[in-house]
Amino acid sequence: MSTISFFVSRQVLFGLALLVSGTAVAQADGFGFAQVEARARSLAHAPYDATPPALPTFLKDLDPAQYAQIQDIHPYWSDGDSPFQVQFYVPGSYFPRPEKISVVDQGAVAAIPFQLQDFSFGTLHPQDLPRDLGYAGFRLLYPLNTPPNYNEFNSFLGATYFRAVGKDAIYGTSARGIGIDTAQPSGEIFPYYRHIWLVKPAPGATDMTVYALMDSSVVTGAYRFIIHPGTDCVVDVQATIYLRKPVQVLELAPLTSMFWHGHGRGVRAGDWHPAQHDSSELVLANGNGEWISRPLDNPLQIQTTSYEMQQPQGFGLIQQPRDFAAYQGIETQYQRRPSVWVSPVGDWGKGQVRLVELPTNNPDMDNIDVFWVPATQPQPGTAYHYAYQVRFFNQQHGLIPLAHPTATYLGYDEKDPKWQHVVVDFSGGALTRLPGTMTLQAHFSAADGAQVRDQHLEYSQDGHFWRLLAEVQTAPNVPSNLRAFLTLNDQVMTDTWTFLLQPTQGGH
Repeated sequence: MSTISFFVSRQVLFGLALLVSGTAVAQADGFGFAQVEARARSLAHAPYDATPPALPTFLKDLDPAQYAQIQDIHPYWSDGDSPFQVQFYVPGSYFPRPEKISVVDQGAVAAIPFQLQDFSFGTLHPQDLPRDLGYAGFRLLYPLNTPPNYNEFNSFLGATYFRAVGKDAIYGTSARGIGIDTAQPSGEIFPYYRHIWLVKPAPGATDMTVYALMDSSVVTGAYRFIIHPGTDCVVDVQATIYLRKPVQVLELAPLTSMFWHGHGRGVRAGDWHPAQHDSSELVLANGNGEWISRPLDNPLQIQTTSYEMQQPQGFGLIQQPRDFAAYQGIETQYQRRPSVWVSPVGDWGKGQVRLVELPTNNPDMDNIDVFWVPATQPQPGTAYHYAYQVRFFNQQHGLIPLAHPTATYLGYDEKDPKWQHVVVDFSGGALTRLPGTMTLQAHFSAADGAQVRDQHLEYSQDGHFWRLLAEVQTAPNVPSNLRAFLTLNDQVMTDTWTFLLQPTQGGH
């Protein structure tokens, strides 16, 4: 094969495909979400194909570092005037399942041909790879940080995972299209996208539309993602799902992150860094106006916490602080990893925001999951519609209106380890305008049979924050739900801080 013919691009092949009537191209007047919904509905009433994907041994056995060497070196749409470019992933390592990826361009839909020669394999030596291998996912590029150069800001890879970053940020917390039975004894089920449609944006467009058809043994679904790059990356999500059969836990708008240790929480296991985490806390905005903050933890065993809510206004995983000294990670750069916020569109009714924390001693493992569980699960075969917005950001820009718990520290009494020290710092919001001479009232409670002693409030003039200190003794072998907030003359000044305090080992 000649060099010229070997490097025929996907764009040229797409153009040739348009000339082949009735084969590679289907006319798609008005193609959109309704057509993807129809496919999801048909899938839900058809037998599930449980055939495992066939993958060459070379790709299947790659470790993550080896897989990362495989790079798409010829971005899709790079030959034209598109404001976005696309790079693709090959199946391999932890991502063995290929998915069909098509383009929607001016009323026509065509499959994007797989081109093995568009990939560089670094130091790897691929053997006997098929020419129709297919794609495992894609990533989007936009002139975000260093225009006119294009920078990656969004990626869809593995099951229904997607992640994004705003300007000058790096990847951290991920989102998912759906979750099923996380941390259940029966085992988690991972639905996947079997078909993706990329809508070619017009010249000068500032957003990108992606459609996705989701499948699994228990649920199918149709998704539309409208992705807006910028200082923050905003993803508008519209979804319709169809259960094939009931599930134990139906998880909507899931977020996945990592918390290893930091601020006196989590097992350090000899790590010298002050902290290592993609997110530091869960924040929730209830429909009744209450804001709740829950510092994350790396527990010794699986820990699940549920928050009953009515018409939730939002929830998310927040990363703080935002300075290098807090992490000391030259390569990891945790201070640049995004916070992620989910804003429901419309009335989501009653349900729970559920937090699952898994024990880990591996900073490469996502051990934090948070998601919405509707109070009423849809009936199998019945369409369930919902919509929401996901924002990936590094600066809050007033998102959390009240003063906020900015740090949580835990310790124990060396003379009597049954008693644990609990320290919470509050700052920001209206507290920034209050002099330290103002008398704030601390409201601290420990449920589930726990006792509290030596509770008091201190003010730091240097950092302009208020510190709540208390000592807590849990009931024998029973975790205690802690809550705290500050008021001034009966006016709530801060978010409600919550935490699940485990009994000390050896304390009982």
